[in-house]
Amino acid sequence: MDQGRRESETLRRKVTASAAKRHRIRVHGDERRIRGGNPIRDIIFSSIGENTDLIRTGRLSPVELMEATLDEIDQQESRLNAFISVFRDESLELARQAEIDIRTGKNPGPLHGIPIALKDLIDVAGRRTTCGSKFYEAGSTARSDSTITRRLKQAGAIIVGKTNLHEFAFGVTTENPHYGSTANPWDTSRVPGGSSGGSGAAVSAGLCAGALGTDTGGSVRIPSALCGIAGLKPTYGRISVLGVTELARSLDCAGPMCRRVGDIAIMMNVLAGSDPDDALCSTEPAPDYTDGLEHPVDGLKAGIPNQHFYSDLDSEVDRAVREAIKTVEASGVEIVEIDLPSVHEVYEVVLTLLMAEASYYHEPYLTAHRDDYGRDVQEILAAGQNFNARDYIHAERVRENASRTFSRAFEEVDVLLTPAVPVPAPQRTLDDPSVESESNKIRPRMTQNTRIFNLLGLPALSVPCGFTGQGLPVGLQIAGPWWSEKTLLQVGHAYERATPWHTMRPE
Repeated sequence: MDQGRRESETLRRKVTASAAKRHRIRVHGDERRIRGGNPIRDIIFSSIGENTDLIRTGRLSPVELMEATLDEIDQQESRLNAFISVFRDESLELARQAEIDIRTGKNPGPLHGIPIALKDLIDVAGRRTTCGSKFYEAGSTARSDSTITRRLKQAGAIIVGKTNLHEFAFGVTTENPHYGSTANPWDTSRVPGGSSGGSGAAVSAGLCAGALGTDTGGSVRIPSALCGIAGLKPTYGRISVLGVTELARSLDCAGPMCRRVGDIAIMMNVLAGSDPDDALCSTEPAPDYTDGLEHPVDGLKAGIPNQHFYSDLDSEVDRAVREAIKTVEASGVEIVEIDLPSVHEVYEVVLTLLMAEASYYHEPYLTAHRDDYGRDVQEILAAGQNFNARDYIHAERVRENASRTFSRAFEEVDVLLTPAVPVPAPQRTLDDPSVESESNKIRPRMTQNTRIFNLLGLPALSVPCGFTGQGLPVGLQIAGPWWSEKTLLQVGHAYERATPWHTMRPE
Protein backbone atom coordinates (compact mmCIF):
# COMPACT_ATOMS: atom_id res chain seq x y z
CA MET A 1 0.00 0.00 0.00
CA ASP A 2 1.50 3.37 -1.00
CA GLN A 3 1.83 6.37 1.31
CA GLY A 4 -1.33 8.08 0.06
CA ARG A 5 -3.42 4.96 0.63
CA ARG A 6 -1.93 4.43 4.10
CA GLU A 7 -2.77 8.00 5.11
CA SER A 8 -6.32 7.69 3.74
CA GLU A 9 -6.84 4.37 5.52
CA THR A 10 -5.66 5.85 8.82
CA LEU A 11 -8.05 8.78 8.41
CA ARG A 12 -10.88 6.44 7.43
CA ARG A 13 -10.46 4.37 10.58
CA LYS A 14 -10.41 7.44 12.79
CA VAL A 15 -13.49 8.93 11.15
CA THR A 16 -15.41 5.64 11.13
CA ALA A 17 -14.69 5.00 14.81
CA SER A 18 -15.59 8.56 15.81
CA ALA A 19 -18.74 8.81 13.72
CA ALA A 20 -19.95 5.30 14.56
CA LYS A 21 -19.62 6.22 18.22
CA ARG A 22 -21.96 9.17 17.59
CA HIS A 23 -24.28 6.90 15.53
CA ARG A 24 -23.72 8.90 12.36
CA ILE A 25 -22.34 6.08 10.22
CA ARG A 26 -24.11 2.78 9.76
CA VAL A 27 -21.65 -0.06 10.10
CA HIS A 28 -24.18 -2.84 9.53
CA GLY A 29 -27.14 -2.97 7.18
CA ASP A 30 -30.63 -4.41 7.62
CA GLU A 31 -30.41 -8.19 7.92
CA ARG A 32 -33.28 -8.79 5.49
CA ARG A 33 -31.73 -10.06 2.28
CA ILE A 34 -32.54 -10.13 -1.39
CA ARG A 35 -32.06 -13.10 -3.68
CA GLY A 36 -28.51 -11.99 -4.38
CA GLY A 37 -27.67 -12.52 -0.71
CA ASN A 38 -27.04 -8.86 0.13
CA PRO A 39 -28.85 -7.06 2.97
CA ILE A 40 -31.77 -4.95 1.72
CA ARG A 41 -30.37 -1.85 3.43
CA ASP A 42 -27.02 -2.26 1.68
CA ILE A 43 -28.72 -2.53 -1.70
CA ILE A 44 -30.00 1.05 -1.63
CA PHE A 45 -26.43 2.21 -1.03
CA SER A 46 -24.95 0.00 -3.77
CA SER A 47 -23.80 1.67 -6.97
CA ILE A 48 -26.11 2.11 -9.94
CA GLY A 49 -23.83 -0.17 -11.95
CA GLU A 50 -24.00 -2.93 -9.32
CA ASN A 51 -27.78 -2.76 -9.01
CA THR A 52 -28.45 -2.68 -12.74
CA ASP A 53 -26.33 -5.83 -13.08
CA LEU A 54 -28.35 -7.49 -10.30
CA ILE A 55 -31.62 -6.43 -11.95
CA ARG A 56 -30.50 -7.55 -15.39
CA THR A 57 -29.56 -11.02 -14.13
CA GLY A 58 -32.71 -11.44 -12.03
CA ARG A 59 -30.94 -11.37 -8.66
CA LEU A 60 -32.62 -8.11 -7.66
CA SER A 61 -36.21 -7.24 -8.31
CA PRO A 62 -36.92 -3.62 -9.26
CA VAL A 63 -39.91 -3.91 -6.92
CA GLU A 64 -37.66 -4.92 -4.02
CA LEU A 65 -35.36 -2.01 -4.76
CA MET A 66 -38.23 0.46 -5.01
CA GLU A 67 -39.93 -0.80 -1.85
CA ALA A 68 -36.64 -0.51 0.06
CA THR A 69 -36.16 3.01 -1.30
CA LEU A 70 -39.67 4.11 -0.35
CA ASP A 71 -39.26 2.56 3.11
CA GLU A 72 -36.10 4.59 3.56
CA ILE A 73 -37.91 7.75 2.47
CA ASP A 74 -40.63 6.98 5.04
CA GLN A 75 -38.03 6.60 7.79
CA GLN A 76 -35.86 9.58 6.91
CA GLU A 77 -38.10 12.21 5.35
CA SER A 78 -39.54 13.60 8.58
CA ARG A 79 -36.06 14.62 9.75
CA LEU A 80 -34.50 15.54 6.38
CA ASN A 81 -37.35 17.10 4.36
CA ALA A 82 -35.50 16.27 1.15
CA PHE A 83 -38.61 15.97 -1.05
CA ILE A 84 -41.42 18.29 -2.05
CA SER A 85 -43.33 15.39 -3.61
CA VAL A 86 -42.88 11.61 -3.75
CA PHE A 87 -44.44 9.61 -6.60
CA ARG A 88 -45.13 6.52 -4.49
CA ASP A 89 -47.89 4.70 -6.38
CA GLU A 90 -46.53 5.50 -9.83
CA SER A 91 -43.01 4.44 -8.81
CA LEU A 92 -44.20 1.06 -7.53
CA GLU A 93 -46.27 0.47 -10.66
CA LEU A 94 -43.30 1.34 -12.90
CA ALA A 95 -41.10 -0.98 -10.83
CA ARG A 96 -43.57 -3.83 -11.37
CA GLN A 97 -43.52 -3.15 -15.10
CA ALA A 98 -39.70 -3.05 -15.06
CA GLU A 99 -39.68 -6.50 -13.44
CA ILE A 100 -42.08 -7.83 -16.08
CA ASP A 101 -39.84 -6.41 -18.79
CA ILE A 102 -36.85 -8.32 -17.39
CA ARG A 103 -38.83 -11.56 -17.17
CA THR A 104 -40.09 -11.25 -20.74
CA GLY A 105 -36.63 -10.62 -22.15
CA LYS A 106 -36.95 -6.97 -23.09
CA ASN A 107 -33.60 -5.22 -23.45
CA PRO A 108 -33.09 -3.12 -20.30
CA GLY A 109 -31.68 0.38 -20.45
CA PRO A 110 -28.63 1.52 -18.46
CA LEU A 111 -30.87 2.78 -15.63
CA HIS A 112 -33.53 0.04 -15.75
CA GLY A 113 -35.52 0.08 -12.50
CA ILE A 114 -33.21 2.59 -10.79
CA PRO A 115 -34.86 5.21 -8.51
CA ILE A 116 -33.83 8.73 -9.54
CA ALA A 117 -34.99 12.04 -8.01
CA LEU A 118 -35.28 15.42 -9.75
CA LYS A 119 -34.85 18.90 -8.34
CA ASP A 120 -38.26 20.52 -8.39
CA LEU A 121 -37.62 22.97 -11.16
CA ILE A 122 -37.26 20.18 -13.74
CA ASP A 123 -40.51 19.37 -15.55
CA VAL A 124 -42.18 15.97 -15.28
CA ALA A 125 -45.30 15.60 -17.43
CA GLY A 126 -48.47 15.65 -15.37
CA ARG A 127 -46.67 16.77 -12.21
CA ARG A 128 -46.42 20.25 -10.76
CA THR A 129 -43.14 22.13 -10.90
CA THR A 130 -43.05 24.31 -7.79
CA CYS A 131 -39.51 25.74 -8.08
CA GLY A 132 -39.68 25.73 -4.28
CA SER A 133 -41.93 28.77 -4.51
CA LYS A 134 -45.34 29.74 -3.17
CA PHE A 135 -45.96 31.45 -6.49
CA TYR A 136 -45.98 28.09 -8.30
CA GLU A 137 -47.66 26.17 -5.48
CA ALA A 138 -50.80 25.57 -7.52
CA GLY A 139 -51.60 25.46 -11.21
CA SER A 140 -48.09 24.62 -12.31
CA THR A 141 -48.58 21.16 -13.76
CA ALA A 142 -46.05 20.46 -16.51
CA ARG A 143 -47.54 19.58 -19.88
CA SER A 144 -44.48 17.63 -21.01
CA ASP A 145 -41.25 16.16 -19.74
CA SER A 146 -38.06 18.16 -19.83
CA THR A 147 -35.49 16.74 -22.23
CA ILE A 148 -33.46 15.28 -19.37
CA THR A 149 -36.55 13.74 -17.75
CA ARG A 150 -37.44 12.09 -21.04
CA ARG A 151 -33.90 10.74 -21.48
CA LEU A 152 -33.89 9.29 -17.97
CA LYS A 153 -37.22 7.55 -18.57
CA GLN A 154 -36.04 6.19 -21.91
CA ALA A 155 -33.00 4.72 -20.10
CA GLY A 156 -35.32 2.88 -17.72
CA ALA A 157 -35.01 5.17 -14.69
CA ILE A 158 -37.97 5.52 -12.35
CA ILE A 159 -38.56 9.09 -11.18
CA VAL A 160 -39.28 8.61 -7.49
CA GLY A 161 -40.06 12.25 -6.70
CA LYS A 162 -39.18 15.94 -6.83
CA THR A 163 -36.66 17.29 -4.33
CA ASN A 164 -36.67 20.40 -2.19
CA LEU A 165 -34.52 23.36 -3.19
CA HIS A 166 -33.67 26.90 -2.27
CA GLU A 167 -36.54 28.97 -3.62
CA PHE A 168 -36.17 29.45 -7.39
CA ALA A 169 -32.68 27.89 -7.02
CA PHE A 170 -31.45 31.26 -5.77
CA GLY A 171 -29.54 30.40 -2.61
CA VAL A 172 -26.98 28.14 -0.99
CA THR A 173 -28.74 26.71 2.09
CA THR A 174 -32.05 25.11 0.95
CA GLU A 175 -33.75 26.90 3.82
CA ASN A 176 -37.12 27.21 2.13
CA PRO A 177 -39.81 29.37 3.79
CA HIS A 178 -42.59 27.70 1.79
CA TYR A 179 -41.71 23.99 1.91
CA GLY A 180 -39.49 23.90 4.98
CA SER A 181 -35.74 23.60 5.33
CA THR A 182 -33.83 20.52 4.22
CA ALA A 183 -31.39 19.08 6.76
CA ASN A 184 -27.93 17.67 6.16
CA PRO A 185 -28.01 13.86 6.70
CA TRP A 186 -24.63 13.95 8.48
CA ASP A 187 -25.85 16.45 11.07
CA THR A 188 -29.45 17.62 10.91
CA SER A 189 -28.56 20.87 12.67
CA ARG A 190 -26.60 21.80 9.53
CA VAL A 191 -27.65 22.89 6.04
CA PRO A 192 -27.10 20.51 3.10
CA GLY A 193 -25.96 23.35 0.84
CA GLY A 194 -27.93 24.61 -2.10
CA SER A 195 -29.65 25.27 -4.15
CA SER A 196 -29.93 21.54 -4.96
CA GLY A 197 -29.91 20.66 -1.26
CA GLY A 198 -32.84 18.26 -1.43
CA SER A 199 -31.13 16.27 -4.19
CA GLY A 200 -27.85 16.18 -2.24
CA ALA A 201 -29.52 15.06 0.99
CA ALA A 202 -31.64 12.43 -0.78
CA VAL A 203 -28.66 10.83 -2.52
CA SER A 204 -26.50 10.94 0.61
CA ALA A 205 -29.19 9.33 2.79
CA GLY A 206 -30.04 6.55 0.33
CA LEU A 207 -33.45 7.95 -0.64
CA CYS A 208 -32.59 7.52 -4.33
CA ALA A 209 -29.70 6.08 -6.33
CA GLY A 210 -28.98 9.39 -8.03
CA ALA A 211 -30.53 12.78 -8.56
CA LEU A 212 -30.42 15.75 -10.87
CA GLY A 213 -29.65 19.23 -9.69
CA THR A 214 -28.97 22.51 -11.41
CA ASP A 215 -25.83 24.60 -11.06
CA THR A 216 -25.74 28.34 -11.75
CA GLY A 217 -23.10 29.31 -9.20
CA GLY A 218 -22.27 26.01 -7.54
CA SER A 219 -25.67 24.53 -6.79
CA VAL A 220 -24.71 20.94 -7.68
CA ARG A 221 -21.18 21.00 -6.28
CA ILE A 222 -21.90 22.78 -2.99
CA PRO A 223 -24.52 20.28 -1.72
CA SER A 224 -22.46 17.40 -3.13
CA ALA A 225 -19.46 18.54 -1.08
CA LEU A 226 -21.42 19.22 2.10
CA CYS A 227 -23.40 15.96 1.88
CA GLY A 228 -20.43 13.73 1.02
CA ILE A 229 -21.38 12.65 -2.51
CA ALA A 230 -20.15 13.23 -6.07
CA GLY A 231 -21.66 15.93 -8.26
CA LEU A 232 -20.80 17.21 -11.73
CA LYS A 233 -21.42 20.60 -13.29
CA PRO A 234 -20.84 19.87 -16.98
CA THR A 235 -19.60 22.24 -19.65
CA TYR A 236 -22.23 24.88 -20.42
CA GLY A 237 -24.49 23.44 -23.11
CA ARG A 238 -23.38 19.83 -22.58
CA ILE A 239 -26.80 18.84 -21.13
CA SER A 240 -30.09 20.26 -22.36
CA VAL A 241 -31.96 22.60 -20.02
CA LEU A 242 -35.19 22.57 -22.04
CA GLY A 243 -38.00 22.17 -19.53
CA VAL A 244 -35.85 23.41 -16.63
CA THR A 245 -36.94 26.70 -15.06
CA GLU A 246 -34.16 29.20 -15.62
CA LEU A 247 -32.33 31.29 -13.06
CA ALA A 248 -29.61 32.99 -15.11
CA ARG A 249 -29.66 32.00 -18.76
CA SER A 250 -25.95 32.37 -19.53
CA LEU A 251 -24.85 30.41 -16.42
CA ASP A 252 -27.42 27.64 -15.89
CA CYS A 253 -26.40 23.98 -16.12
CA ALA A 254 -28.05 20.73 -15.09
CA GLY A 255 -25.93 17.93 -13.68
CA PRO A 256 -26.01 14.51 -11.98
CA MET A 257 -25.43 13.83 -8.28
CA CYS A 258 -24.54 10.30 -7.14
CA ARG A 259 -22.67 8.47 -4.41
CA ARG A 260 -19.95 7.26 -6.81
CA VAL A 261 -18.09 8.74 -9.73
CA GLY A 262 -18.85 5.68 -11.89
CA ASP A 263 -22.56 6.38 -11.44
CA ILE A 264 -22.02 9.96 -12.60
CA ALA A 265 -20.46 8.52 -15.78
CA ILE A 266 -23.46 6.22 -16.34
CA MET A 267 -25.87 9.12 -15.95
CA MET A 268 -23.81 11.36 -18.22
CA ASN A 269 -24.12 8.76 -20.97
CA VAL A 270 -27.88 9.15 -20.65
CA LEU A 271 -28.09 12.92 -20.21
CA ALA A 272 -25.39 14.43 -22.43
CA GLY A 273 -25.84 15.24 -26.08
CA SER A 274 -27.40 17.75 -28.44
CA ASP A 275 -31.05 18.75 -28.29
CA PRO A 276 -32.40 20.35 -31.49
CA ASP A 277 -35.22 21.97 -29.48
CA ASP A 278 -32.85 23.70 -27.05
CA ALA A 279 -30.97 26.65 -28.53
CA LEU A 280 -28.57 26.64 -25.56
CA CYS A 281 -27.55 23.01 -26.00
CA SER A 282 -24.31 22.37 -27.86
CA THR A 283 -23.94 20.04 -30.84
CA GLU A 284 -20.49 18.96 -29.61
CA PRO A 285 -20.49 15.13 -29.78
CA ALA A 286 -20.69 13.40 -26.40
CA PRO A 287 -18.25 10.54 -25.72
CA ASP A 288 -18.92 7.33 -23.79
CA TYR A 289 -18.09 8.51 -20.28
CA THR A 290 -17.82 4.99 -18.87
CA ASP A 291 -15.31 3.86 -21.50
CA GLY A 292 -11.80 4.06 -20.09
CA LEU A 293 -13.01 5.31 -16.71
CA GLU A 294 -10.51 3.03 -14.94
CA HIS A 295 -7.57 3.86 -17.17
CA PRO A 296 -4.44 4.98 -15.27
CA VAL A 297 -4.17 8.73 -14.83
CA ASP A 298 -0.38 8.84 -14.65
CA GLY A 299 0.97 11.37 -17.11
CA LEU A 300 -1.76 13.91 -16.41
CA LYS A 301 -0.82 17.24 -14.85
CA ALA A 302 -2.91 18.96 -12.16
CA GLY A 303 -2.60 22.65 -11.31
CA ILE A 304 -2.91 24.09 -7.80
CA PRO A 305 -3.91 27.76 -8.23
CA ASN A 306 -1.77 30.27 -6.32
CA GLN A 307 -4.58 32.83 -6.20
CA HIS A 308 -8.03 32.88 -4.61
CA PHE A 309 -9.05 29.23 -4.27
CA TYR A 310 -7.00 28.45 -1.17
CA SER A 311 -7.62 31.78 0.58
CA ASP A 312 -9.21 31.85 4.02
CA LEU A 313 -10.01 28.12 4.22
CA ASP A 314 -11.35 26.39 7.28
CA SER A 315 -8.33 24.56 8.70
CA GLU A 316 -9.95 21.12 8.55
CA VAL A 317 -11.09 21.66 4.96
CA ASP A 318 -7.55 22.73 4.10
CA ARG A 319 -6.12 19.61 5.76
CA ALA A 320 -8.51 17.23 3.99
CA VAL A 321 -7.93 18.78 0.56
CA ARG A 322 -4.13 18.81 0.97
CA GLU A 323 -4.26 15.11 1.88
CA ALA A 324 -6.45 14.48 -1.17
CA ILE A 325 -3.91 16.20 -3.42
CA LYS A 326 -1.19 13.90 -2.04
CA THR A 327 -3.36 10.90 -2.92
CA VAL A 328 -3.97 12.20 -6.44
CA GLU A 329 -0.22 12.69 -6.81
CA ALA A 330 0.40 9.13 -5.59
CA SER A 331 -1.84 7.90 -8.41
CA GLY A 332 0.66 9.27 -10.94
CA VAL A 333 -0.69 12.77 -11.58
CA GLU A 334 1.97 15.49 -11.62
CA ILE A 335 1.11 18.35 -9.25
CA VAL A 336 2.26 21.88 -10.14
CA GLU A 337 1.47 25.35 -8.87
CA ILE A 338 -0.14 27.65 -11.39
CA ASP A 339 -0.92 31.37 -11.59
CA LEU A 340 -4.39 32.60 -12.51
CA PRO A 341 -4.04 36.40 -12.50
CA SER A 342 -7.12 38.58 -11.97
CA VAL A 343 -9.15 35.58 -10.77
CA HIS A 344 -10.64 37.64 -7.94
CA GLU A 345 -12.13 40.10 -10.46
CA VAL A 346 -13.64 37.14 -12.28
CA TYR A 347 -15.22 35.97 -9.04
CA GLU A 348 -16.75 39.39 -8.37
CA VAL A 349 -18.46 39.84 -11.75
CA VAL A 350 -20.26 36.47 -11.70
CA LEU A 351 -22.74 37.91 -9.24
CA THR A 352 -23.39 40.84 -11.58
CA LEU A 353 -24.49 38.52 -14.36
CA LEU A 354 -26.36 36.17 -12.04
CA MET A 355 -28.35 38.88 -10.28
CA ALA A 356 -29.02 40.90 -13.43
CA GLU A 357 -30.24 37.91 -15.44
CA ALA A 358 -32.32 36.51 -12.57
CA SER A 359 -33.89 39.92 -11.92
CA TYR A 360 -34.75 40.28 -15.60
CA TYR A 361 -36.47 36.87 -15.64
CA HIS A 362 -38.39 37.47 -12.41
CA GLU A 363 -39.26 41.14 -12.93
CA PRO A 364 -42.91 40.68 -14.02
CA TYR A 365 -43.59 38.12 -11.28
CA LEU A 366 -41.78 40.06 -8.55
CA THR A 367 -43.71 43.23 -9.40
CA ALA A 368 -47.08 41.50 -9.16
CA HIS A 369 -46.39 38.92 -6.43
CA ARG A 370 -43.58 40.29 -4.27
CA ASP A 371 -45.08 38.95 -1.03
CA ASP A 372 -45.09 35.41 -2.42
CA TYR A 373 -41.27 35.38 -2.50
CA GLY A 374 -39.14 34.50 0.51
CA ARG A 375 -37.34 37.45 2.09
CA ASP A 376 -33.82 36.44 1.03
CA VAL A 377 -34.86 35.93 -2.60
CA GLN A 378 -36.81 39.20 -2.60
CA GLU A 379 -33.72 40.99 -1.34
CA ILE A 380 -31.29 39.68 -3.93
CA LEU A 381 -33.70 40.05 -6.85
CA ALA A 382 -34.35 43.64 -5.86
CA ALA A 383 -30.60 44.28 -5.68
CA GLY A 384 -30.22 42.83 -9.17
CA GLN A 385 -32.50 45.52 -10.55
CA ASN A 386 -29.86 48.11 -9.66
CA PHE A 387 -27.39 46.84 -12.26
CA ASN A 388 -27.33 48.71 -15.56
CA ALA A 389 -26.10 47.96 -19.07
CA ARG A 390 -22.64 49.30 -18.24
CA ASP A 391 -22.30 46.83 -15.36
CA TYR A 392 -23.44 43.95 -17.53
CA ILE A 393 -21.12 44.79 -20.43
CA HIS A 394 -18.17 45.14 -18.03
CA ALA A 395 -18.93 41.68 -16.64
CA GLU A 396 -19.05 40.24 -20.15
CA ARG A 397 -15.65 41.79 -20.99
CA VAL A 398 -14.17 40.27 -17.82
CA ARG A 399 -15.63 36.93 -18.89
CA GLU A 400 -13.93 37.20 -22.28
CA ASN A 401 -10.54 38.03 -20.74
CA ALA A 402 -10.85 35.29 -18.15
CA SER A 403 -11.64 32.72 -20.85
CA ARG A 404 -8.30 33.52 -22.48
CA THR A 405 -6.50 33.30 -19.11
CA PHE A 406 -7.96 29.88 -18.33
CA SER A 407 -7.36 28.66 -21.88
CA ARG A 408 -3.67 29.43 -21.44
CA ALA A 409 -3.67 27.73 -18.05
CA PHE A 410 -5.10 24.55 -19.56
CA GLU A 411 -2.28 24.51 -22.08
CA GLU A 412 -0.01 23.85 -19.07
CA VAL A 413 -2.22 21.51 -17.00
CA ASP A 414 -5.03 19.03 -17.62
CA VAL A 415 -7.08 19.80 -14.52
CA LEU A 416 -7.23 22.15 -11.54
CA LEU A 417 -7.59 20.87 -7.97
CA THR A 418 -9.27 23.09 -5.37
CA PRO A 419 -11.55 22.78 -2.35
CA ALA A 420 -15.15 22.64 -3.52
CA VAL A 421 -16.42 24.66 -0.56
CA PRO A 422 -14.01 26.49 1.79
CA VAL A 423 -15.98 25.68 4.96
CA PRO A 424 -17.93 22.70 6.37
CA ALA A 425 -21.73 22.77 6.36
CA PRO A 426 -22.98 25.82 8.32
CA GLN A 427 -25.66 25.66 10.99
CA ARG A 428 -29.29 25.92 9.94
CA THR A 429 -30.90 29.24 10.85
CA LEU A 430 -34.38 29.37 9.33
CA ASP A 431 -36.87 28.04 11.88
CA ASP A 432 -39.49 30.74 11.45
CA PRO A 433 -40.49 31.59 7.82
CA SER A 434 -41.15 35.18 8.88
CA VAL A 435 -37.49 35.64 9.87
CA GLU A 436 -34.84 36.29 7.25
CA SER A 437 -32.32 33.48 6.80
CA GLU A 438 -28.56 33.90 6.70
CA SER A 439 -28.41 32.70 3.08
CA ASN A 440 -27.41 35.98 1.46
CA LYS A 441 -24.78 36.65 4.12
CA ILE A 442 -22.96 33.36 3.60
CA ARG A 443 -23.50 33.12 -0.17
CA PRO A 444 -20.13 34.69 -1.13
CA ARG A 445 -18.25 32.32 1.19
CA MET A 446 -20.05 29.21 -0.02
CA THR A 447 -19.64 30.03 -3.71
CA GLN A 448 -16.04 31.25 -3.42
CA ASN A 449 -14.59 28.34 -5.40
CA THR A 450 -17.52 27.31 -7.59
CA ARG A 451 -19.09 30.22 -9.40
CA ILE A 452 -15.99 31.13 -11.41
CA PHE A 453 -16.48 27.94 -13.44
CA ASN A 454 -20.09 28.90 -14.19
CA LEU A 455 -18.96 32.25 -15.57
CA LEU A 456 -16.59 30.49 -17.97
CA GLY A 457 -18.83 27.52 -18.76
CA LEU A 458 -16.13 25.09 -17.59
CA PRO A 459 -16.89 21.62 -16.20
CA ALA A 460 -16.16 20.89 -12.54
CA LEU A 461 -16.62 17.78 -10.40
CA SER A 462 -16.86 17.57 -6.61
CA VAL A 463 -15.88 14.30 -4.92
CA PRO A 464 -15.84 13.50 -1.18
CA CYS A 465 -12.33 13.76 0.24
CA GLY A 466 -12.67 13.37 4.00
CA PHE A 467 -14.38 14.63 7.12
CA THR A 468 -13.87 17.25 9.77
CA GLY A 469 -13.44 16.24 13.39
CA GLN A 470 -17.19 16.79 13.82
CA GLY A 471 -17.95 14.23 11.12
CA LEU A 472 -18.87 16.75 8.40
CA PRO A 473 -17.93 15.91 4.77
CA VAL A 474 -15.37 17.85 2.73
CA GLY A 475 -15.30 17.99 -1.07
CA LEU A 476 -12.41 18.12 -3.55
CA GLN A 477 -13.20 20.07 -6.74
CA ILE A 478 -11.64 18.84 -10.00
CA ALA A 479 -12.11 21.32 -12.86
CA GLY A 480 -10.93 21.21 -16.43
CA PRO A 481 -11.13 22.77 -19.89
CA TRP A 482 -14.29 22.84 -21.96
CA TRP A 483 -15.66 19.36 -22.83
CA SER A 484 -13.20 17.59 -20.49
CA GLU A 485 -15.81 15.83 -18.32
CA LYS A 486 -14.37 12.45 -19.21
CA THR A 487 -10.93 13.42 -17.88
CA LEU A 488 -12.44 14.85 -14.69
CA LEU A 489 -14.33 11.61 -14.10
CA GLN A 490 -11.19 9.54 -14.68
CA VAL A 491 -9.24 11.58 -12.11
CA GLY A 492 -12.16 11.48 -9.68
CA HIS A 493 -12.54 7.74 -10.11
CA ALA A 494 -8.81 7.15 -9.55
CA TYR A 495 -8.99 9.17 -6.35
CA GLU A 496 -12.13 7.33 -5.27
CA ARG A 497 -10.48 3.93 -5.74
CA ALA A 498 -7.62 5.00 -3.47
CA THR A 499 -9.84 6.31 -0.66
CA PRO A 500 -12.84 5.15 1.39
CA TRP A 501 -14.89 8.34 1.62
CA HIS A 502 -17.54 7.35 -0.95
CA THR A 503 -18.39 4.24 1.11
CA MET A 504 -19.40 6.22 4.22
CA ARG A 505 -23.08 6.42 5.15
CA PRO A 506 -24.76 9.06 7.32
CA GLU A 507 -26.90 7.86 10.22
